[in-house]
Amino acid sequence: MPFKTPLADQMRPKTLTEVVGQQDLLGEGMPLRRIIDQKVAISLILWGPPGTGKSSLAQIIANKFDYPLAKFNASIDNKAKLEQFIKTYPYQPFVLLIDEIHRMTKNLQDFLLPYLENGHILLVGATTENPIMSLVPAVRSRCQIFEFKALEDADIELVLKRATDKIFKLSSNQVEDKSLAMIASAADGDLRVALNILETVHAINPHEISVNDVKSFIRGQHFSYDKKATKHYDYLAAYSDSMAGSDTDAALYYLAVLLKNGDLPSVVRRLREIPYTYIGLANPQQVTQIVVAANQAEKIGMPKAKYPLMFATMLMCISPKSGVFDEIWERLDHDTEHPSQHPMPRGLRDMHYRHSEEITGGGLIDNPFTSPHQIASQNYMPQGLTGKQYYFPKDNANERKLFEQYLKLHRYIYGEDYQK
Repeated sequence: MPFKTPLADQMRPKTLTEVVGQQDLLGEGMPLRRIIDQKVAISLILWGPPGTGKSSLAQIIANKFDYPLAKFNASIDNKAKLEQFIKTYPYQPFVLLIDEIHRMTKNLQDFLLPYLENGHILLVGATTENPIMSLVPAVRSRCQIFEFKALEDADIELVLKRATDKIFKLSSNQVEDKSLAMIASAADGDLRVALNILETVHAINPHEISVNDVKSFIRGQHFSYDKKATKHYDYLAAYSDSMAGSDTDAALYYLAVLLKNGDLPSVVRRLREIPYTYIGLANPQQVTQIVVAANQAEKIGMPKAKYPLMFATMLMCISPKSGVFDEIWERLDHDTEHPSQHPMPRGLRDMHYRHSEEITGGGLIDNPFTSPHQIASQNYMPQGLTGKQYYFPKDNANERKLFEQYLKLHRYIYGEDYQK
């Protein structure tokens, strides 16, 4: 008995006119459309959510150029498969579709380079993750990157209607009003998911697509979120940015989306990190409270973990913010780029080996704990950086108080009068 072709493959577009969505790229006169229509032989990286037409476009490009199409999955395929493609088409250019190209190892990416340069391979890489972070610069520089967007419900509904008409041969009376719109909404921009839902509902009842059947199938399904795709990181970013921006209600909303889709670990990790980044010295006590609440949530687990997490999220939003550490690090990053240019004072060198004082001068500094105020008035900074300040406070009560003490210590250490 032959295998049945999945509905999503039967509905795969064969020409640009059959493609739905991405009109800012594929509409008449748009950049990607012009590259394909004018047969510009340039490799492409297509980045965006699943089910938006990235792989289908590779087939369309191969047909347009009259090139063979070779398919490679970076998650499961190996170098031997790439070498076999080269042997199969030794004197002919071909389109190489690499699914999940963000998972491709550096060695495999390097292997492709000469074939991209001489035009033997016309690469179409499909990825759900930002290619700037995952592709080596040499490959990236030889490709044009285009970002695909999640499909609109209306676009998905159009393809679902085509499927009920042409594949299932159902009349309008057999497709209940709003049933296709409901499927499109549940798929949340992913056409493949929508077609899979339609195929399952049709298998349950081949004579009708009803609202009740659709509701019965999608109830309890989580079609709107994918922890492995870009949208996962978008929600995490929105959650973090809302807390940085002190918008309590927005942060709580994104927290609920993350938790309802089973992403407690990411929330906990984020709440262990960002209090130090966004609050820091502005409110050290609340930093501790937030981290403790995140740790407690991890121990409790869902569903009760939502209470300490809401507590932590609200404290993050309501607390005064600082963000001073990023600015400090920028200054430090510049001055520590070439540490050999700034030799440290000899007395700070390691003194825990024989003759260290004679060889390096290690340990030949004043003991701060025998000095007035337990602070030694002496230089600790490397050559060329003596007296330099890296910390400049943000405008909040706690940092103003800390900065006052910081300045007293700075002045005393570098020769100015120390005042209690």
